[in-house]
Amino acid sequence: MNKNDISKKVYETHGGLSYSDSQKIVDLVLETIKRRLVRGEKVLITGFGCFSVMQRKDKKGVNPQTGESVIIPGRNAIKFKPSKYLKTI
Repeated sequence: MNKNDISKKVYETHGGLSYSDSQKIVDLVLETIKRRLVRGEKVLITGFGCFSVMQRKDKKGVNPQTGESVIIPGRNAIKFKPSKYLKTI
């Protein structure tokens, strides 16, 4: 399933909306989730799961061309924890 599939489902479920309005709604929801995560906030969707931002630490790596040891810098990553309901599916 992709974003267009979700937009089609919203359009089919709510007959009063045009397809372009349903696309705008899906875009707005996803953009709101992204903005909250950028600010470092948790996003909890009841019955689905929780998105949060975690800090990954620096780690050692190896350059495959030279065999030289390098440090891979840490970064922020998105973590998803499914709800109990979603785990049962």
